[in-house]
Amino acid sequence: MISAEAEDLLGELASEGVAPWLAWSSPEPPGPDVVRCGFAGVRMPPGASLSAVRAACTALSEAGGSVAVAAVVFDRAAGPDDWVAAARVLGGGVDRPNLLVSIPATKAGIGAIADCLAEGIGVDSTSVVSLGQYREVLDAQLTGLERALAKRADLGSLVASASCEVGPLDSEVNALLDGIAAGTGHDLRDTAGLATARLVYRLREQWLAGKRWQDLRAGRARAPLLLWTGTTPVHVPALVGGNTGHVMSAETAEAAARQGGLRGDTLLGRHEQAAETIGRLAELGVPVDAAAAAVHGRLNGHE
Repeated sequence: MISAEAEDLLGELASEGVAPWLAWSSPEPPGPDVVRCGFAGVRMPPGASLSAVRAACTALSEAGGSVAVAAVVFDRAAGPDDWVAAARVLGGGVDRPNLLVSIPATKAGIGAIADCLAEGIGVDSTSVVSLGQYREVLDAQLTGLERALAKRADLGSLVASASCEVGPLDSEVNALLDGIAAGTGHDLRDTAGLATARLVYRLREQWLAGKRWQDLRAGRARAPLLLWTGTTPVHVPALVGGNTGHVMSAETAEAAARQGGLRGDTLLGRHEQAAETIGRLAELGVPVDAAAAAVHGRLNGHE
């Protein structure tokens, strides 16, 4: 499925605590070769059939991997209850413990996270673009896990993840820089996504040091996972930190492998540098929060 060099890269990522996920585009389910290559998770395409998702979950189950697929709500005015209902239908139809139901980090989607987790439904919160959005997602994740713990649920098998859109944020900020700064050669191009990712990582580490998480950890809860999505080959070695994951195509894995190996952890303790980058962008008239809001709107169909 992929070259030996790309398999080596996936192995390097795993040794650094980074789960390589395969961005899958085919309506046919990926087979056991995905696990043999080193992928620990699969993101299925929107509209994938229940049988395809079930087969993917089965393929990854023995290796402890997860499969994420989107819940579907057609009404843009849908509320949290609608997303919970859609997650129940999808979860019940697939009926595999390693399924993650993908729900967008909109106001209604975030409102559904806690209810889903409290019912034992694993959730991947998608289209997280800003630090503020991730703060709301993380709070909802911990709330859901706390409610599940109160019900004496097995938290060791319950996964909560957040998919952070790195590449699209870079593209949005790059376009703004091209209009006001030094064009394509500006030194702040391709920095906004990494800076935001580092701040998101820092926020999660702070929360995991708090009492809420310590109580959940005592109940065998698994730490919320951060997944980097929309990335390019350049992002792969730049986003390496414990309990994270890269969602990438086989082509991205191949291109990243051709660039060379990893550089160790590139997230822990980098928050001050990240904040400085965000500040420099703001000084140039490029507020990253506004750019993130624009990306988030496009991702969720309401510009």
